[in-house]
Amino acid sequence: MSTPPDPVFVLRGATAPVTSLTFIVQASGEKIQQLAAGTQDGHILIWHLKTKRLLKEWSANSSSSIQWLHSETPQELWAHVRYEGVKIWDTGKTPPFLKTQIPMDDYLGFGQSHSIHLNKQTRLLAIPGPGQEGVSVWDVDKNLKICSLVPTDPKKYGSLMQTRWLNLGGKVSLAAVYESGHISLWDWNKNAITSECQVKENPMCFTYHEDSKMGIIGTASEKVYILNFGDDSDCQKMSVVKEFTITNAGLSSCDVRPDGKLYVTGGWDSRIRFFSCKKHKPLAVLQYHRKTVECLAFSAGNVEHFDEGFLLAAGSSDKGISLWNIFNS
Repeated sequence: MSTPPDPVFVLRGATAPVTSLTFIVQASGEKIQQLAAGTQDGHILIWHLKTKRLLKEWSANSSSSIQWLHSETPQELWAHVRYEGVKIWDTGKTPPFLKTQIPMDDYLGFGQSHSIHLNKQTRLLAIPGPGQEGVSVWDVDKNLKICSLVPTDPKKYGSLMQTRWLNLGGKVSLAAVYESGHISLWDWNKNAITSECQVKENPMCFTYHEDSKMGIIGTASEKVYILNFGDDSDCQKMSVVKEFTITNAGLSSCDVRPDGKLYVTGGWDSRIRFFSCKKHKPLAVLQYHRKTVECLAFSAGNVEHFDEGFLLAAGSSDKGISLWNIFNS
């Protein structure tokens, strides 16, 4: 590995650890211009990436962390607030206006929500709860809870750690990752688990790349697991296809670059690690932050004022957000 570069810029202004990030969606054909961050003390901040100026800051909750951010349109931002649920904000107004709130049912963990467009009319949200083991499915536009998915033997699985929608063979399924290391693929229409595998360590983060059907599990140990999801809609299968170790234990975050060529992990040791998707070889270890790298986000395309390619944003417990333009040429 060559000498790792420095970040192309570092955004300041957060007064608490940065726990979630997302690039704001732009109108078709326009370069990305803004980045949103959520903090441990319940604040949401939006920066303009060309001017590097903080555009908006508001409190989504005075005491709970922002676990997940999602941008649907240039002026709509979704925020998963720990203990409370998902709040959808109209960011075109000053101050931002709370449009919708989807409650969470007695879930106390750090798992994140996730959304998907089922079709042109329906947006689905998976949100942790009821309890520590369940996950609920909501129709966002109708503000209607469709179902709750709870394992029949909750003690076997332990707490829900992460959940994510997967589009497999044209069928939308829900992957749930549990404290026990079980990864369960749910048919949410039938309230049934259709496929399952297990890793040996406690999962801390999970991501998935739709084109390659590859999943990544980061754990509380030095282990990283690579999953493959079959795309046969009649018998969707998943399996652990590779495991490897990193130098220091504990990953808080992971993400796959949109083009599927590489992925990154954020560690308790403050490192950002790049890997190739094809052979899972380490490409670089970035050592800028002083504390845990809590969250990672790739831009979906080119970002205004930065070189061509995918920009990586990394948020840390040290309250900084580093921006990286690496392996784009």
